[in-house]
Amino acid sequence: MKYRANLLLSLPLLFSVSHAALAAATADEATRLTEVFQSYLGTTEGVVAVEPDGDNYTVTIDIAPLVAKAAAAGTTISLTPIELTLTDNGEGKWNVRQDGPVELKIDSKGAVTADIKVESYSWEGVFDEQLGNFESASGEMKNVALAETITDLTQGKVDITAAIANVKIEQSAIANANGGADLTAKYELQGLAENVNSAGNPAEGKQPLNLVITAASGVYDTTAKGYKFKSILDLVSFFVAHQSKDLIVKDQTALKSMLAAGLPLFENINGTGTFKTISVSTPIGPIGMDTMAIGADVNGIVKDGKLRESIAITGLTVPATVIPPWATKLVPKDVTFDFQGSGFDLAAPAQAVLATLDLAKEPPLPAGFETTLLPMLLPKGTVDVVLNPTSISNDIYSVSAEGTLAAGPMKPIPSGKGTLKAKGLDELMKIIQAAPPEAGMQQGAAIIIAAKGMGKAEADGSFSWVVESTGDGKVLVNGIDPMSIK
Repeated sequence: MKYRANLLLSLPLLFSVSHAALAAATADEATRLTEVFQSYLGTTEGVVAVEPDGDNYTVTIDIAPLVAKAAAAGTTISLTPIELTLTDNGEGKWNVRQDGPVELKIDSKGAVTADIKVESYSWEGVFDEQLGNFESASGEMKNVALAETITDLTQGKVDITAAIANVKIEQSAIANANGGADLTAKYELQGLAENVNSAGNPAEGKQPLNLVITAASGVYDTTAKGYKFKSILDLVSFFVAHQSKDLIVKDQTALKSMLAAGLPLFENINGTGTFKTISVSTPIGPIGMDTMAIGADVNGIVKDGKLRESIAITGLTVPATVIPPWATKLVPKDVTFDFQGSGFDLAAPAQAVLATLDLAKEPPLPAGFETTLLPMLLPKGTVDVVLNPTSISNDIYSVSAEGTLAAGPMKPIPSGKGTLKAKGLDELMKIIQAAPPEAGMQQGAAIIIAAKGMGKAEADGSFSWVVESTGDGKVLVNGIDPMSIK
């Protein structure tokens, strides 16, 4: 629901202008605000209405006239008209309020139907025209519900329902020295539930499936540095004013200038979320987690490209029916995975495309142009693949790993180095040796013995292995080539 909350909060940003705001509500200012909104939403009758109301302005946005063409093509969309109250605070700052229920319905020729309801949605914030964003905002949604049906001839019919009892939102922004705004946002969620029910399609080998997922609470924090929302709005305005290919081609110089000014869109976006007391009911039994933390960290269209994702689970429990009694102590309790890619350049290819693009030609980029982009994208010829500290553990054992690897189309054999550590190998050996013969674990004991033989004994009782790929086809373990051992 985070994305939809952002969408609703973003609608008032459409009146971002540099014109000095007036202190009192007037018909002239209402007309100006109407024109500003229409520059982003179009001039279709009935979509935007701005009326003076005492010291305030009442803004009503109704997308029904805009989606009439989509309905004629077989897709129907309806959204509760959004009513905002704007108060001019002076010096280009506006107080913005919204209060009321919200409902969005989508029906795409029966293939996908969705109904999203928010029983109560209230929020208030201060929008700064110069900043191009809310300098502060807070809100709350109560009883958020989703009902979605997906009909697929191969997968069968899938029904999805989801609900969130309560969502609290806090946002703020300050100017970034390099342009745009630095944003922070926090979402606190209570009472999450989702049900996925698939009828399956036996003829296609797709079995019925029912999942029930619940979480007691969740918190999601996100930051964005140098977010150029005003540049994005300029692009929206451009395409609203240029609704044919001929108009776009005629004014492509302005379009390319806007695109260049909008780069890198943002410097960095970082988000972390933690969900507590998670339960997943599956056909094979219940799965539980005390906490699940997720993270994402991505740079914009900049020279130092980066994409990082992580997940950490504590207190994992799995269905007892799928684990044989002798193996219950092998099931991990805590799991972390942290992956990152870096060492690529998105800025140079983007600038090259903008410099070369000619929408008046077909194709708009010269034949073979894409081959010139790869050296720009990978200036070192490789991407740095990083495994940040990653581990699995329980009360018996722990295994952790981290390392880096340089790989790419210009490097047939990747090179890099990583460290693997394990503790509790003797306990694991006992469990494996006690396994019944039909479990086929006999080789597991031999592997542990061999691993201990090549490992370095640490003071805490663990063993460590430094694994290195030299780039010439050799793999060394603690400096020794295993293939050379006889």
